[in-house]
Amino acid sequence: MIRPPAPSARQMILVIAQLAIVFSGYVWSQTRTRKESAPANHVLLGRQFEKKKQWAEAEREFRIAMQQDRNSAEAAIGHAEALAQVGQPFDAELELQSFLRDHPNVARAHELYSVFAITLSDDFVLGESEMEKCVKLAPNNGMAWKSLGDIYLDHATPEDAIAAYTKAARLIPGNPLIVVALADAYGQQGDDRRAEQTFAHAIKMASAAPESPEAKGNKAGVQYLYGRYLLDRNRAKEALTAINQALQFNPRSAAALYLRARCYQAMEDFNRAEADALQAFALSPRDKQGPLLLVGIYRKLQDGDKAEQYAELAQKLVDQEQQNASFARDVRRLLGIAEAALREGRYPEAISPYEDLIKKVPTFYEAYFGLGMCYSQTGRLADAEAAFRKYLSMQKLSGDGDAMLGIVLLQEGRGEEAAAELQDAIAIDPSLDEARKALATLYRQESKDDESLRVLREAKDTKDAQLIAMMADILLQKGDLAGARRELARAAALQPHDADVLRVKQRIMAQRAASK
Repeated sequence: MIRPPAPSARQMILVIAQLAIVFSGYVWSQTRTRKESAPANHVLLGRQFEKKKQWAEAEREFRIAMQQDRNSAEAAIGHAEALAQVGQPFDAELELQSFLRDHPNVARAHELYSVFAITLSDDFVLGESEMEKCVKLAPNNGMAWKSLGDIYLDHATPEDAIAAYTKAARLIPGNPLIVVALADAYGQQGDDRRAEQTFAHAIKMASAAPESPEAKGNKAGVQYLYGRYLLDRNRAKEALTAINQALQFNPRSAAALYLRARCYQAMEDFNRAEADALQAFALSPRDKQGPLLLVGIYRKLQDGDKAEQYAELAQKLVDQEQQNASFARDVRRLLGIAEAALREGRYPEAISPYEDLIKKVPTFYEAYFGLGMCYSQTGRLADAEAAFRKYLSMQKLSGDGDAMLGIVLLQEGRGEEAAAELQDAIAIDPSLDEARKALATLYRQESKDDESLRVLREAKDTKDAQLIAMMADILLQKGDLAGARRELARAAALQPHDADVLRVKQRIMAQRAASK
């Protein structure tokens, strides 16, 4: 089975204060849950686990929230964030891609999708486009403008970045990380006078903030960028002072350790440079910056063997980054092709890209659902059953999954198994009219008209004309002509030209004519 390559440590935004993420090791029950207690706010629970960095629990709660409401932006975004934290970033990116297809006006989803596009596939064009959509939808989101500035600074021009950072600073005037990013952009533009002034302002802002973990992170970030600015101007000793302050606030910052190693290298203190570079690489072993830096240090130390060793390692990391980028672009392309074909009813054409997608990302459960739909529509019922069962093994509480599996089992003539799945689907989500119609059809086949009618009548607020026409047909068969005419009128008001509605209408007219 092909597994996605491990994501690289490359980040869209400079991360100064590295936070240790503690995985809880929580494992939820593999037993399939059939019923939920009183409606719980799973999004709220997910957020609570997220704050504690208990990502496995957060993923579960957001997943249940998504199952209960597929239109919930908060659930979709929370789930994508949790998936990335539990080591499934490609699944997270694919979920956001699907969500944005149906919900293109959710600013935060575009913001997060931009991050995935850049960090996973190095796709700055897509990342920039998505972040621009985000600020267009949410023009008062200061941090989104800051993120757009980061992208511009890394990919476009300092002038574009300055405009974005200036907008962010107006919206969030007290954030030193925005001000220091603006100073960095001035520096990259070559306007050292404004850069120095803005760096001084950012340092003053960060120093004046009350003590807190956030304030420490801000101080580390400000000093890091100021140190980098100084080093780029060959002021290594001044840079070293700033970087030491950054490390005082966050001693496990790989970025700051790399920068200090560069300072020592510039000062020709190669032993200290080596020590910092090795420590930084141990903290961030997927970052090619470490081996590349060590190659230069070992060449200065005239250690050819170690220089060659780290040159090979750097090349492997570069190759892995390129593989990651190619992999992410490929899975994104496959999902786009498969979903477009499914939406347009081109089921045979959707099968191959869905199958390829599953081979590449076997944990992406939505692909199994789509594949099951395609198999069922092309008569491959056994394959459809297997796909829906795989989907349900990953989605412990899915009315849609139970409903589709039940319909497939009904088509296969396995009535008892179908009934169990359809009943579960309705218990999980009473609004699933397709499940109700399938279960009612099964009961009618078994001459259980009362049970069939009960199931249909429980859909009190339905707008499904076929379901209502089915009730009319059962009432007619039971001899309740007035009831049948009443339900038919409801169905006809919704869809007067529906084939089922017209068929029941003809039966009622024929019975009325026969009774005269």
